[in-house]
Amino acid sequence: MQQQAPLHVLVVEDEIVNRDMVCHMLRHFGHQVSAVDGGRAALLAIQSTPYDVVIMDCRMDDMDGLETTRRLRAGDAGSAGRAIPIIALTAQAFSTDRDACLAAGMNDFLTKPVDIHQLMSAVAHWGHWGQHNAGTEHDDAAHARHKSGRIVAAPQVFDQGVLAALPMVADGSQPHYGALVLDMYFKSLPDLLHTIRQAAIEGDTHKAQHAAHSLKSSSAAVGAFAMAACAANAEAHLRFGHQDMAHLPGQFDTEFDRLCHKLGRQHDLVQKAQYPHAEHC
Repeated sequence: MQQQAPLHVLVVEDEIVNRDMVCHMLRHFGHQVSAVDGGRAALLAIQSTPYDVVIMDCRMDDMDGLETTRRLRAGDAGSAGRAIPIIALTAQAFSTDRDACLAAGMNDFLTKPVDIHQLMSAVAHWGHWGQHNAGTEHDDAAHARHKSGRIVAAPQVFDQGVLAALPMVADGSQPHYGALVLDMYFKSLPDLLHTIRQAAIEGDTHKAQHAAHSLKSSSAAVGAFAMAACAANAEAHLRFGHQDMAHLPGQFDTEFDRLCHKLGRQHDLVQKAQYPHAEHC
């Protein structure tokens, strides 16, 4: 992949594993990267700092990416927010999700796990398009492109090639980054699995669906495809209105055990891991 002319990119993502990986990939190819973990922080950032392009997660706790985009287009962050290119980043690949992104005012639509070539192509296209069209109004839908992705059937418990293929690992510039991001992922698992278990006990389908969505995204990003598929099935189950959740904790515990066994991780030690503090990219 050729080196791109550097751009200033704002990454808006509340899931720590995906945020860290996207930031590292962008920085690896020479871009200046800033990151925030929510929509409200994104509004403040765009109001005070000129960015060339925004990578916007669609589902966040404080304000989701769709509402954040609508507020940007309405001028809540000043004139810059009306025209700044926004690339949606989502674990959903349904056409309705794509249409919702475009209707909110986003310019492009990428699915998780992030494909490095698609990401860099979109950043280059929209970043430089934004530079050439600064201060002008544009028809977002006319320029939008849809990149589809899916989780394959009979997924592997863990595919070590996913982290090995990260550009900073593959070229030897950051050979240990794959192990670092995998540790970050394992530290995030207990909180997400606990949230799903508690949501099942409390009958809180919204909380369970949100946790499953985050787990699907981060699991696919590191190559834990069986866990990602389990989370995708749970999310779809809840998305289409099913209220029964009693089976979910057991399914996730089974996949957790399989993943720990596959990677030689001590199950009891992983259960005690504390969720790390978020760090700037």
